[in-house]
Formats: sequence, structure tokens, C-alpha cells
Amino acid sequence: MTRILIALLTVTPLSLIQGDVDFTPGLGERTLEGIKFTELYFHENGRKVSYEQPRGWTYSGDSSHIRFVPPNVPQAFGEMAQAALPAPQNFDEATTKSLQERVAHSTPPDSHDVTIVSAEKNPLMINQHETFEVTVAYQLYGEQYEWSVLFMNLPNTQLTFSFMSRKADFDRLHQAFRGSLCSLQWR
Repeated sequence: MTRILIALLTVTPLSLIQGDVDFTPGLGERTLEGIKFTELYFHENGRKVSYEQPRGWTYSGDSSHIRFVPPNVPQAFGEMAQAALPAPQNFDEATTKSLQERVAHSTPPDSHDVTIVSAEKNPLMINQHETFEVTVAYQLYGEQYEWSVLFMNLPNTQLTFSFMSRKADFDRLHQAFRGSLCSLQWR
């Protein structure tokens, strides 16, 4: 079990190249109809980006990425990261095929039986930006896992929103993490 946890914690995000978004979290809150909501604040080129993480999840990160962990669920995490884009990029057929291959080949070392479960263009729009999501399933040390990576392109940065967990926990936690992405607001 310790080997599994170590392998999962050492999986690197698809890329940690410094981009435009500074994911160093600042803490704040907003009030809606008398109810207070905790928000995290990031920054992109002088603009504030607000985000409401799933309730009860903890976070840690730095300027290049931030990781979110659900309470009382081992071997599960969501992550926001970024990579520089050399040129603006659309989610055309060639790009989506390349992203599917990239995700499938980025599973942890020693994983096997990697299969693409789904690939979907625009499962949600984030701040009026198109997205593309790839979900893969794989086995690692006798456990079955699923990993979803949602891509969103800014003019010169590609943001990735990934979620990984054991297959038994995936649907419920993936829904919570992906649903929270709708709260991302550039101000």
C-alpha cells in the first residue's frame, strides 16, 4: 500500500512549465444572499482569478500548480497546472488526438492496461473558454484507477485541470472537482 501511495504522489503533472497564472493561493470570501463562501485567489497578468474549491478539500501548491485533496479518501487528488503554448491552439482533430495520446502515455510508471475511457470537447466552458477532457483508466499495483485531464487554452498558456482516484471513488469525486471549475472567474 505504501508503494502505491508513493507512486501516486510522485506522478508529475503533465507539465509544470511556468505560465501566466500564478497559482499561489490567497484566501478570501464572498457573500451571496447572506451566506459566506470561502474563495481562493490566483493571479494572471495583474488580474485576479477566484475559485471555490469543493467543500472540505484541502489544498497545497505554488505558483506553477495547486493540488486539492478530498477528506478521508486515500489516493485521490485534483490538480490545476499550466504549460506555455508556443502559439495559440484550437482543439481541432489533430490536437485532440495528440492530447489523448499525451494523457495515455503520462500514467504513472508501472501502470498497465491503460485505456482511454472518454474524450470530449467542451464538457464545460470555463470563463467562456473551450475545453477538452480526456479520461483514462489503468491498473497500478493491483488497484484500478481513473484519471481525467481537462485542457483549457489561453492565448499563450494551456491550463490543465486533472483529477485522479481509485475507480471506486472516481465518479463522485470527479463530479465534485469538475463542478468546482465552473466557479473560476477572471476579474
